[in-house]
Amino acid sequence: MTRTISRRRLLAGAAGLASAAVLSACGKGDESGDAGTVTLNVWGGVPAESGPDALFAAFTAKHPNIKVKYTRYVNDDQGNLKLDTALQGGLDIDVVVSYARSALAKRVEAGLLTDLTDRLAGDTALKVFAPGAQPASNNFFDGKAYSAPASRSVETVLANKSLLDKAGVTVPADWTTADFRAIAKQLSGNGVYGCLIPPDLARQQIGPDFTYKAGGSESNFDHPAFRENFQLRLDMMAEKSAAPMTEIVAQKWDVFAQTPFLTGKVAMWISQPFVLRYIKDTKEYPHDFQTVLLPMPAPQKGVPFWNTGGYGDNVAITKKSRHQDAAFTLLRFWLGEGAAHMVPGGRLPSLPGGDTAKLAADLGGPDAAKLFDDTSLVSNLLTSDARIPVDTIQTAHAEISTIVNGLNQRVLLGNISLDQWARTAKEQCDAAIKKAG
Repeated sequence: MTRTISRRRLLAGAAGLASAAVLSACGKGDESGDAGTVTLNVWGGVPAESGPDALFAAFTAKHPNIKVKYTRYVNDDQGNLKLDTALQGGLDIDVVVSYARSALAKRVEAGLLTDLTDRLAGDTALKVFAPGAQPASNNFFDGKAYSAPASRSVETVLANKSLLDKAGVTVPADWTTADFRAIAKQLSGNGVYGCLIPPDLARQQIGPDFTYKAGGSESNFDHPAFRENFQLRLDMMAEKSAAPMTEIVAQKWDVFAQTPFLTGKVAMWISQPFVLRYIKDTKEYPHDFQTVLLPMPAPQKGVPFWNTGGYGDNVAITKKSRHQDAAFTLLRFWLGEGAAHMVPGGRLPSLPGGDTAKLAADLGGPDAAKLFDDTSLVSNLLTSDARIPVDTIQTAHAEISTIVNGLNQRVLLGNISLDQWARTAKEQCDAAIKKAG
């Protein structure tokens, strides 16, 4: 259940292919369907200057009868609560972007979003996001689609090139988790941790629906990959090659993960391309090193594994919106030709196709040569053949995420044992699934 884009397919596509397909999808797809001028209220987590301003200006230039008012919310627990309160309180919101699958699930379960299944299935370009598409590249709930992803994010290891060079480290192209740990040790010391956190071994090895057993009627937290994942992180924290959870919590690095990397306190940081906007913001985050983008290490040498990135920026239309047609016109533009405006902010298009050189230039920005190893930017991100898992089981997902996130912090802080984590996670999540079913 993946959407893998081959190097040849991505390089061969032209920037206009995806947008042309979107624009010609249906006979009246470019019309709002609403009489007169309407204003769409859009809520999203990306700062306006990092893409949305340019996106909506281009949209309104093409559709002068549809104005857009953008409200930015912070994509954290407090920000999502603010958004959910606004949605349930009847505030005038037409389009909303969800980032975590748990946040999207909550909004679907609360009946706040419009069913887009038929609209997506009937659209030439966007039908790849409809139920039944192979391979899948969208989240579905009881076989229905309530959003469409605007971005495809391959996860990479971002590394401080100066620290790599100083330690005389050469990263193998086919490196493994064992190599990652060994290199993290080499890069540690003198106030520097080799990495913020190590790879998610459970997600890498199990892939789609990794938190559920087959069929979705039971949680999967007794799978040995979860224990292996936590043991690796606990061991690396103990040897100080990974940042300790106590410091992550104290410094709020769980929310502002860019800070320790860009201040040189961690040498390697696993993340998705949206974080490149922080690297380019040298006023807020001044630094004098290049960032190298490395492929994710394999749990086992020569064994296929899943990338821990995903399809995201889930654009949805609220059920209460009085401008359903206009909102879908915006959604189609956003995922089609409008996607280019989000690239400088680190959001890569979800639809295949595109001029790789232009994507690299837009993504890296005018100071790309100074800030990034440009070869790695293309080879390990823009033309990556990484397998991205797409989850299909949503039963009690939001509640499971809350349970597991709380337990994860407790075991990493040393408040409970790994055995207690495994037992409690299994029991509580099984109960949540049973209740939801």
